[in-house]
Amino acid sequence: MKFRLLFLVVSCLYLSACASTVEEKPKPKPKVTMSSSCLDYAVKNGEQVSGFKSVYYDKNSDIPLDNLDSNMSCIVTYLANHPSKRIEVQGFTDDTGSLAYNQALAQRRAQGLVEHLVLLGASPSQLQASFRTLEKQADKPSLTKEQRAKHRRVDFFVIEG
Repeated sequence: MKFRLLFLVVSCLYLSACASTVEEKPKPKPKVTMSSSCLDYAVKNGEQVSGFKSVYYDKNSDIPLDNLDSNMSCIVTYLANHPSKRIEVQGFTDDTGSLAYNQALAQRRAQGLVEHLVLLGASPSQLQASFRTLEKQADKPSLTKEQRAKHRRVDFFVIEG
């Protein structure tokens, strides 16, 4: 009987020593896989691409101020290499003009760049146009010329598919 009890205790100790705990290793963060020229246009959050450089506009215009070729090509390439990602193309306006006018202008800015990206080869299902406008508020001072110029833009945000 003592032998049997001793055998049982030794067996349990042996088996518990053999049991290994599964240690979860932290997953490595994916590296940004883009050409060096496209990294200049990417907006990163750590090693993740969270968006791309903004495109700016003159007052009352839906024609971009700068040449878009490199920035747009980088967005198209990024989407082709990341089929589970989508880009929200968000148009903005400053606080001048009526709310209805600004909403239409911001939408034209965003939709124009969506159409440009599709012409360059981006999948329409990976693009989403939206807009935001600033409203005049009587209790707040007017924006400066420089502040307004920063609001006249389109931003590109990476979102999960």
